[in-house]
Amino acid sequence: MISNNKYLQQLDIYQIQDMDRNDITKLSSAIHHHPSLVDVAITDCFSNSLGDEMLHTLLRTDELKLEKLTMSYNHLERGINVCTLLADYLATNPRLKELDLQNNMLDDWGAELIANALRSNTTLRQLNLYANGVGEDDTRH
Repeated sequence: MISNNKYLQQLDIYQIQDMDRNDITKLSSAIHHHPSLVDVAITDCFSNSLGDEMLHTLLRTDELKLEKLTMSYNHLERGINVCTLLADYLATNPRLKELDLQNNMLDDWGAELIANALRSNTTLRQLNLYANGVGEDDTRH
């Protein structure tokens, strides 16, 4: 799949609605082991908790080389698992410079966890939480 192109730097996956756990495992492994991939967008691919699982498998290790990650329109839940995972990952100061989580189902509590994690993060430059039920006007932060 993507491992055949060692020079690939950007990967956009859009509206692949039939991804299952096996696909998530394979895709995450390919992203983790790719030598030059720095920008991944997985948009509108999950309509259930598989979006949470995809995010979890991507962020589960310090080996992730991404500088930009987009997981918008994937129905990420406002539960403790996703918000805690994101906060823990961001607090470790990864290489990530841009994180786009727009149009998911996060909330003020999740945004607060993320904000607290950003106190120790010096690399993230852009965070998009638009249309998540965050704040009164639900705007980009």
